[in-house]
Amino acid sequence: MGLKKSPNIMVKKIFIKTFGCQMNEYDSNRIFDTVKKIGFEKTEKYEDANCYLLNTCHIRDKAKEKVYHEIGRVKKIFREKKKPIVIVAGCVAQAENQEMLKREPYIDIVIGPQSYHKINEAILNHLKNKKKEEETEFDTISKFNYLSQIKNKDSKVSSFLTIQEGCDKFCHFCVVLILVDQNTPDLLTKS
Repeated sequence: MGLKKSPNIMVKKIFIKTFGCQMNEYDSNRIFDTVKKIGFEKTEKYEDANCYLLNTCHIRDKAKEKVYHEIGRVKKIFREKKKPIVIVAGCVAQAENQEMLKREPYIDIVIGPQSYHKINEAILNHLKNKKKEEETEFDTISKFNYLSQIKNKDSKVSSFLTIQEGCDKFCHFCVVLILVDQNTPDLLTKS
């Protein structure tokens, strides 16, 4: 006879929406692998989530505005329900950090790519203290010690691996930059 979940215990569900490149897909997987340790299950139904995470990309046009637009959608979805923990992660979070918390009170946690190892601590602190959390500092020693212990076990056929963290807009493999570079001479001759 197996163990049954008590109906009184709230299941923690996280919905992760990923914007941008393959690195962000990888980061979203690593974030989920991390939050599983504090009891989160992944959900594909955003309306079931009690934690809504946006993993953002800063390189596209109006990237920041896309985040705020998505937060507006989340507000509408949860207007009649209990508000989820809203986390903005990724390059937009890193670039905008405290400004995001000031501009949009619905956001609870802002965390940059260099701080993903602190996401559980940020979530638990937010749940305990009900205060906004911002983690965008780069603490190399604790980060690499922690992340080296996390294994991505979602796929038996393929997996992502880190080749860069965050976006410096100069990746040699990035298709966005290749397209931008192809259009640069036209832009320069027109100015």
